[in-house]
Amino acid sequence: MSRLRGYGNPLSPSGDAALVEDAPHHISASAIQVTYRVDPEAAAPYLPHGLHLTDDALGYAYVADMVKVSAANPEQAYLEPQRTQYTEGLVGLYCHHDGVPGRFSAFIWVSVDWSMMFGHYMGFAKKIADVWLTKNQPVNPAMGPLGTGTKLRGIVHRHGTRPMTVDVELDEQLPDDGIPSYGHRVYTVRSFPSPGPGIPAVDQLLAHDLAGAKTQNIWRASGSVSLDAVQNEDLVGLRPVEVVDAYYFERGWTTTGHAELVEDYSAG
Repeated sequence: MSRLRGYGNPLSPSGDAALVEDAPHHISASAIQVTYRVDPEAAAPYLPHGLHLTDDALGYAYVADMVKVSAANPEQAYLEPQRTQYTEGLVGLYCHHDGVPGRFSAFIWVSVDWSMMFGHYMGFAKKIADVWLTKNQPVNPAMGPLGTGTKLRGIVHRHGTRPMTVDVELDEQLPDDGIPSYGHRVYTVRSFPSPGPGIPAVDQLLAHDLAGAKTQNIWRASGSVSLDAVQNEDLVGLRPVEVVDAYYFERGWTTTGHAELVEDYSAG
C-alpha cells in the first residue's frame, strides 16, 4: 500500500507538495539588532517555565533579510529563489535553563508561509507579516557603501498596524564574531492544542544548538526600538527600559532538526 510523503502537510504520493523541505536548513541573514534592558517583572512572564532572564535582564529586537537553502535541495537558491528568500522580525529575551545560556524569541514575524510552518514544527512562535529592512546598495548615488552614519530601519507591518520598528545608525566596524552571543543555543516552545477528546496536546520546551554559526561584516551602532500596543499582539512587557547596544551584521548557520527536549509540559 502506498504511503503519503512529505516533511509535514500537505502530504502527497511523491512528497513534492510539502510546504517545507526536510531539515537541515542552511540559513543566512543580513540583519539589524538592538539589545536592550527590560523591566524584569514585566518581561519574565513571557518566558516559559524553566527559562530565566539573565542577571542583566536583556532583550533584543531584530529585523533581517533572510535566505534559506534546504540540504535536501542544494540547488534551490538557483532553481527556486522564491522558496529561499524571506524577511523576518523578532523580539525576545536572553535567558538560561539550568545555567545553560541561550535566547528565547517570544514573537516572530515572517513574510512567507513556508518559514512560518517550519517555525511551528521547531517551536518558533511565527506569524505572517510584511517585514521590511532598508536595503543598502552601494552603487545607488543616494546611498554609497555601509559606513559611519549609515541609517537602517526595520519594520514589521501586520493587519494594518506596525507592532515593531527598529532603527540603527552605524558607528564603527567590528571584527568577525565580535558580537556577544550568549551562546548559539535557541530555546523554543513547541505547542499544538488537542484536536479532540482523547488526543493529547503537545507542549514542550526545546533547545536548538545552531551549527556552524558565523558572523561577519559587523558594525556597532546606536539604535532604538518601538513596540506598539496593537491588536493581536502582546508586546508591552517587552518594551525597552534602556538601550544597551545595536548592530548591523551578516550571519549564517544551520538549523539541523536535531532539537533537544528540555522539558515536556504536556506530560504533567
